Amino acid sequence: MDRRIPFVLVAVVLLLIFWSWVSSPMIITFTGTGTVNVPATNATVSFSLLSSDTSAQGAIALVKEKARLIRETVKNTGVPEEDILESQVTSAPAQTGGYQALISMGVKTIHVAKISDLIGTLYANGASVVSQPTLSVENKADLEAKAVDDAMKDAKKQASTFALKNWKFFRKIAAISQQTSGSTSTATSKADTLMEANSQEAAANGVFKIIKAVSVSYKMW
Repeated sequence: MDRRIPFVLVAVVLLLIFWSWVSSPMIITFTGTGTVNVPATNATVSFSLLSSDTSAQGAIALVKEKARLIRETVKNTGVPEEDILESQVTSAPAQTGGYQALISMGVKTIHVAKISDLIGTLYANGASVVSQPTLSVENKADLEAKAVDDAMKDAKKQASTFALKNWKFFRKIAAISQQTSGSTSTATSKADTLMEANSQEAAANGVFKIIKAVSVSYKMW
């Protein structure tokens, strides 16, 4: 009998065992989360102006004058003309008689820390309803990319910890899916904002938060 046959059989068995090991990895998914907190750079406020008169023309004239005055007042606070939006006038008969005219406006300002003063100014100059300020940041795409990168690092860290505990010394990414949590913002100048973003600027300007989550599936051996 050929002496090489036992060695060949052993090699074949080992090859089959290796192939079975390679083709049957453990597949497990880890979800990583990345959060970016930055001070807001812009705030947008929407508001409406309402006027009443015995005639439609009179109501329209009054609300237009109110819009002109509030536009000039807002410009005097440092808001440029292009950052003040104004809708067309709408008018309709009032339930109590006469007519009402309505104009919707919006103001975008970089003076986020003074947004409360701006809202007070709007009300003082005839605004009927002022919406909650909406905060925004510049370079949002770059911030979202950083949040995704942090989420990937978080998932990788979880995978490394799991692999070490379970004696899995080889791993490979099999799939990645991204989940997005809507960006959130808080318009406040209270001290708790300082705790959220860890910066004096954030405490003054409010916090804009971007949260990204990624699910990463790993093959592990």
